[in-house]
Amino acid sequence: FVRPGDTLGGIAHDHKTTVELVRKSNNIAGDIIRPRQRLLILQGEFSAKVDKSDNTLELDFNGRFFKRYRVGTGANMNTPEGTFVVEERIIRPPWWHDGRVIPYGDTNNVLGTHYLKLNIPGYGLHGTWAPETIGTHASAGCVRLLNSDIEELYTLMPLGTQVTITE
Repeated sequence: FVRPGDTLGGIAHDHKTTVELVRKSNNIAGDIIRPRQRLLILQGEFSAKVDKSDNTLELDFNGRFFKRYRVGTGANMNTPEGTFVVEERIIRPPWWHDGRVIPYGDTNNVLGTHYLKLNIPGYGLHGTWAPETIGTHASAGCVRLLNSDIEELYTLMPLGTQVTITE
């Protein structure tokens, strides 16, 4: 139940989820909630496993399979391996390339609609404007997804979500 002074952001943070998932689960269009309003909150944690050899991302919920996505990974297998966490979530991301910022919407910006930055400099999960690269090793090292898929992951994966990348 919503208490006086609660916000969607605070509720999402306290329950280790995203504002977007709280909105979607409760059919809330904006940011307005009322004291004593009852909200449905998904209890548990998501994690992701990227397999570079078959270009898939498996999303787990509470350690159990939830959904599989096709992805694109780095050319020459240069997507880093290890266990990372989502440290920033960006809608309409700008892209830094060759020492300059390429804004969202510029035809040279390759990042798609959403970006989940990992805690390794320069790497993350992002959408793409080139869907034909999904399932291939063609990126500069990031994990690419269809824009519709990264938008779904953005809704499900809060800050701190673990992402393991293996060969």
